[in-house]
Amino acid sequence: MDKPVSGSRTPQQGGFTLIEIAIVIIIIGLILGGVLKGQELIRTARTHSVADQGSAVRAAIMGFADRYRALPGDYDNASANIPGVESGQDGDGNGRVGYNDSKTPGKPDEANRLLEPSLAWLHLAKAGFISGAFDGKPLRPGDLSGWGCPPESCMMNAFNAPMFFIYANEQTGVTWASDTARSNQLWVGKNIPVELIAELDRKMDDGNPSTGHFRAGDGFVEGAPALVGTVCATGGKLPTKDHPEGSPFQWDIKGQAIDCGAVLLF
Repeated sequence: MDKPVSGSRTPQQGGFTLIEIAIVIIIIGLILGGVLKGQELIRTARTHSVADQGSAVRAAIMGFADRYRALPGDYDNASANIPGVESGQDGDGNGRVGYNDSKTPGKPDEANRLLEPSLAWLHLAKAGFISGAFDGKPLRPGDLSGWGCPPESCMMNAFNAPMFFIYANEQTGVTWASDTARSNQLWVGKNIPVELIAELDRKMDDGNPSTGHFRAGDGFVEGAPALVGTVCATGGKLPTKDHPEGSPFQWDIKGQAIDCGAVLLF
């Protein structure tokens, strides 16, 4: 039998050295760090986009009102004074976008309710205050209650959800008076993650979903009769007619809801 040559070593199984393992860990860390940083940049960009869009639309509405002495969507002489607006695409001129209670006091006329919020975007675009090709067609039954609208009729937010300019009381309030008060208001659209909408509230207002001029939509708070998206604000109590004093809500960051919506009051 042959004997091993003196001084030779038996073959050993190869493996990673500590230095090689450390290099791999560093590379993985850099990749994960880059992904997380990219996600953070996207999140920040979307937050700024929603905030900037809300401010821009608000400025456009105010500019329109200053030029025409009327509100977009409600302007009753739009077809005569705005190029591209056709006959039949005028509002009723009562100062309330999508709300005409002349037929039944206290209740909006359904045809007006569905038409003027769509006309608002058409009037703004044709007058040059915003960009986009909007058709001005009436909303579909159920659109408003579900915060839905075709993209050809309504402006979309950064999360591909429609926005509305409408006379309503969609805001959440801590008293019966503040919760039921109607006004021409901007719904910034849904599909917004709760941490982003909370950040928007801090940037634009007071950080409280039930006070200030930036509030949670009624269909996104705990205890709401009918949810539009998911529960995004909790810990409070909605006021009622019999118990007009409620309590403030908080954005439910721990809940990680991704379908939140808010109302911007003028």
